[in-house]
Amino acid sequence: MAIEMYTPIIDDRRVEAASMASRLSTLKNSRIGLLSNGKHNADVLIQMTADEFINNHGGEVVLELNKGNASRPCSDDLVDTVVKADVDFMITAVGD
Repeated sequence: MAIEMYTPIIDDRRVEAASMASRLSTLKNSRIGLLSNGKHNADVLIQMTADEFINNHGGEVVLELNKGNASRPCSDDLVDTVVKADVDFMITAVGD
């Protein structure tokens, strides 16, 4: 499935092609990354979700990040950390 991504800049009409990530063949013993948006209880919610995956499929949390501000995008450094991380999947959530 191809996805078309558009830039939100009005004068720039570029379109970039992207695609969905491949589905995991199994969740067994996954290496999980967590990304909180910084809102109250977001970290609690993603940890509880990760615990469910671990209890049902094994695995471990190997990366925990907090972007610190729900109203701003991730910094380039944070995105680079996620891209370079050796995780099978990431969990993110909005708290409150």
